[in-house]
Amino acid sequence: MKLFVDNWRKFRKDVLNEGGFSRIRQIMLGQVPSVDTVGILTAENPDGQPASPQENAVLMKDLKDSLKLMKIGYTDIGGSFGSPEKSVFIMNISRDDVAMLGKKFNQEAVIWGQKQRDGEDEPFYRFEYIEGDRTVQTRDVSLSDQSVQSLGDFYSEKGDRKFVIPFFDGDYEKASPADGGRRLSFEPGELSDDDEAEELVESIKKRNRHLLDPKRTIKSKWHHRNIMREEMKRLEKHLQS
Repeated sequence: MKLFVDNWRKFRKDVLNEGGFSRIRQIMLGQVPSVDTVGILTAENPDGQPASPQENAVLMKDLKDSLKLMKIGYTDIGGSFGSPEKSVFIMNISRDDVAMLGKKFNQEAVIWGQKQRDGEDEPFYRFEYIEGDRTVQTRDVSLSDQSVQSLGDFYSEKGDRKFVIPFFDGDYEKASPADGGRRLSFEPGELSDDDEAEELVESIKKRNRHLLDPKRTIKSKWHHRNIMREEMKRLEKHLQS
């Protein structure tokens, strides 16, 4: 009898986990007509600083309470971004609301996606990596193949199945990512005389300080390292002009 109960529980767990994962993947592939936008968000480790499990549990409860008050549906997901992380996968939420929640819970970035329809082709999602209110990068693909299942870090998951949106991956953008190894100080004459170049330099310097901060989470350093590369590409254009 005990063996039967244990097997039933395992079967039930596997079916429910697989069902939850399949539903998320169907949504992310644009196959669920009732869902037009999605958001992915955590409340853990605000400002890129490690918080205790107890603090993170309270923060996640507050995030879910906020979503309930907003009458917005979500499902719990997990993952690993330098350390295990709990998040929520949110259905039919606006970009403004995802960005607002990210700022409310002091997150360095959030993800938002919107279903796109290109003529008679199958719909797909365009995902945005958002820092504050600004979209840093977009991706028109999400992945869950065998190579993703073998990842040891930097993935999301539902049950035991993993998925990723390949932000900052050169294989999924037209231009290869910049090396990111250029020096972080510049002669005054090197930069074009405009506000954007100055803002980029200051932002790059600030992010570099974050990378040297031993207290920041691995996810935070990943975030700033990759945005630095994007900013360096933009700054290179100023240096060449």
